Amino acid sequence: MKLIKADNYQTWYIENENESIIIDPWLTSKLNEKNSFFIQRTKKITTHLETFQLNKIKAIIITAPFEDHLNIESIKYLSNKIPIYTSNIVSKLLLKKGILNPINILNEDVTNICKLKVSALPTSYPYYSSTFSILFEDLNNNRIFHEGHIVNFKYIKAKKIKADIAILTAEQVRLFGLITLGMGTKNTLKACEILKSKSLFITGNNPEDTKGFIGKFLLTKKMDLNKLSSKLDVYFNGGDSIEVS
Repeated sequence: MKLIKADNYQTWYIENENESIIIDPWLTSKLNEKNSFFIQRTKKITTHLETFQLNKIKAIIITAPFEDHLNIESIKYLSNKIPIYTSNIVSKLLLKKGILNPINILNEDVTNICKLKVSALPTSYPYYSSTFSILFEDLNNNRIFHEGHIVNFKYIKAKKIKADIAILTAEQVRLFGLITLGMGTKNTLKACEILKSKSLFITGNNPEDTKGFIGKFLLTKKMDLNKLSSKLDVYFNGGDSIEVS
């Protein structure tokens, strides 16, 4: 099983036995092709995936209904025969946008995708009604845990969730300075300790690059990379990858 950070933000690519899953694909240079009053973000490199890797994609996972996870133009770029795995709320939005791909709903039960066991797990406030965490497990019991916002610590403790690799936020983000939208260094380390993860991939990089109306109300704090790196193997650049077998 191979994991690639497909861009410098929060698109992920997991390859297993020559088939791949793409998570929250953003494959264009602008988050919104039209000028957006509410949210906008740009990037110089649209994707670190090669054409042959994009051709291996057999499934799309959408973890959240927000524009920086649910990018309609990127979904349309991929074949409409590729099944999408997501939540009920995202499913309704996809149908409203005229997406023709087969849509499947993920939950805590195991779904087999690309010879991986995949489960959608509860996230935390304020996201618990609209997003989910993901746990991937290959045939050799290697595990990847993905949480794009806030880890549900109570759940992963109670269920004794473990993962070799964690994909987590590490740059603290607060809306109006009050509502936490992304974890900081302390909670990221706490999550990795509970998960027993030795490798950490950072998602949601540089939240201050988010522009538009919403960007005016986000207060951010950079991760302490030295502290993280002293305890974990940390990956945060677009194109970073790891392979477990």
